[in-house]
Amino acid sequence: MKNLLEGSISPRRVRIALIAVAGLLLVGVGLGLIAVRRLSRDLPSPERILAIEPARKTLVFGADGSVIHEFFVENRTIVPLERIPLPLREAVIATEDRRFYSHYGLDMKRFVKIVWVNLTSASSPGASTITQQLARNLFLTLDKTVTRKVKEMILALQLEQTYSKDEILAMYLNQVNFGSGAYGVQSAARTFFGKDVWDLGEAECTMLAGMIQLPEAYSPLHNLERAYKRRTTVLESMVATGALSRDEARRINQERVVVRDGRRRSTTPAFAPHFVEEIRQHLEARYGFEGLYTDGLRVTTTLVPRYQHWLEEAAAKHLERLEQESRFPMTKARYDALAAVGKRPARVDYLMGACVLLDTRTGAVLALYGSRDYDDYQFNLALQAQRQPGSIFKPVVYLTALTRGYTPCSILMDAPVALNTGAGLWQPHNFDNKYLGPITLRYGLSHSRNVVAARLIDDVGVVPVIEMARRLGITSELPPVLSLSLGAGEINLVEMVSAYSSFGNHGVRVEPYLITRVETADGEVLEEGGVRQREVLDPATAWLMADLMTSTLTEGTARAAPAYGFTKTAAGKTGTYNEYTDAWFVGFTPSYAAGVWVGFDTKVSMGRLGTGAHMALPIWAELMGKVTAEGPDEPFPRPEGIVQKRICLRTGLLATTGCDSTAVEYFLADGGPRRACDRHGGALLGPVE
Repeated sequence: MKNLLEGSISPRRVRIALIAVAGLLLVGVGLGLIAVRRLSRDLPSPERILAIEPARKTLVFGADGSVIHEFFVENRTIVPLERIPLPLREAVIATEDRRFYSHYGLDMKRFVKIVWVNLTSASSPGASTITQQLARNLFLTLDKTVTRKVKEMILALQLEQTYSKDEILAMYLNQVNFGSGAYGVQSAARTFFGKDVWDLGEAECTMLAGMIQLPEAYSPLHNLERAYKRRTTVLESMVATGALSRDEARRINQERVVVRDGRRRSTTPAFAPHFVEEIRQHLEARYGFEGLYTDGLRVTTTLVPRYQHWLEEAAAKHLERLEQESRFPMTKARYDALAAVGKRPARVDYLMGACVLLDTRTGAVLALYGSRDYDDYQFNLALQAQRQPGSIFKPVVYLTALTRGYTPCSILMDAPVALNTGAGLWQPHNFDNKYLGPITLRYGLSHSRNVVAARLIDDVGVVPVIEMARRLGITSELPPVLSLSLGAGEINLVEMVSAYSSFGNHGVRVEPYLITRVETADGEVLEEGGVRQREVLDPATAWLMADLMTSTLTEGTARAAPAYGFTKTAAGKTGTYNEYTDAWFVGFTPSYAAGVWVGFDTKVSMGRLGTGAHMALPIWAELMGKVTAEGPDEPFPRPEGIVQKRICLRTGLLATTGCDSTAVEYFLADGGPRRACDRHGGALLGPVE
């Protein structure tokens, strides 16, 4: 027996066996190194690991500094580790990786234990450390393959060589997915509890820590009782690690939490959606998808949130009132009711509205209303739609006349006329089918007499009127026809508001803009918006136009403005197009310019009440009444080059003691009547003080 044993383990055989084992080990190590090297080729470079920057959301601010929207793929706000409560940090470590501060990225003791459990039971607990989870979240997919696991381990080792434990923990807590679109502890705190993470209590911290393993399953929004049970497990882990005593854990476990309203947010911007969409389009075009959704831009805009609230409120209230009184076949309420039961109409055919509010002096867009409901109708009627302007184009005709010798007291004939268009005769009619005979230019504009505007464009010429429109910044295509004077062609609302603002801004046109500044998350300024201006009229002519247009509100077609809430000084013009398909009002003060359009998506008549004064003016007046209530009345400051004269309203000449209808009128310094009225006789009245 002894010989047999000695023969079976001869020195030669032992040497051969040892060489074979060593060879196998070397081959195994070599193959392992080759595999690791090959797998490493697909992994991020050391430079990229050194410059880890998690995706951050872009914040869009209103002019008052409040956040009006956030753009993100992953809803995340980065916070430093010291602002994250210690109970939350301890709870995460106790639950996810108890030996986090003692291992080097891989917890081999835990790994061996997990492998044994997986082999001997049906359960399959995870073995990834916090560092491995961070590596996977930052650089890898969630595929459950051996290759991905090896890559994860390699990256974990690299992360541990590059960053301190606290840095890794901070990145993890700002990166990890909590479900419901929340990434990182700050976003999770806001999403589930409506608080900042540094304000969370122990009960909330431990509940958040429990969600990491299965975010949707343990979400308090989806199943609060399951979230409480999971929190109990977290507390037991904290007791096991010594982070809590048994009594402390029992006290926390008895505490209920207040969970935020769990309804998911729509992808539609909740506030000023058409304004936000304009911002989105600009940012994505300039900085790309990644820049917009992952680089954490900080965008300061011109929007004033309280003005936006007032605008949306005024428009919603008035349009609903119009639907009730006019009894249109489809209303917003009926449309919503049909949509709610799965019978959404193919077309959005309820009454629509649009409005824009500008800063007269700078062009900043202070509020914007593109349609009644962005979910129903994304097209921006304020900035994109081209509609027939009706009478709101008349001021361009009157302005052209002023620059060609006409004055506010020029006498024009409000009487039937047939004008030669070159292709036939055109016979314009007044809205009320009445004719007043000789009237002043001021009266013709303030009362929107169609025949008077037609006579003016026939006299001054279509081409000069179009050239004037271009000077004012109107870029839409304008047909070279006499009916342009009554609003033929199509124009954009913001164009007209901007054009009118030139009258209130001393003849200086400002380009509308929405963005004040774009910065990186670190404060580097990438882009600055601001005032772009150009003088288009001399100040005296601009003031004279503004003064003419104040008569629209004091005695003309918009004299009902005070009944809707506006009582200050302003100038403007109503507009109604043929068959009552488009209703407008555009008006301005020295500080603000706003325009309103009301109509249907398609060319549908709104009925005899579908005038600018009835459909659009009330929205403008309610909005501007609130906006201007913040300060004193602002008359238009009269520049040099304007003189006053008392004139006879029947002849347009200097008034005498025999004239029975007179008024003080304004003129450019070298304009206005120079002789006394010769129809009524009497002595010339003295100069105006």
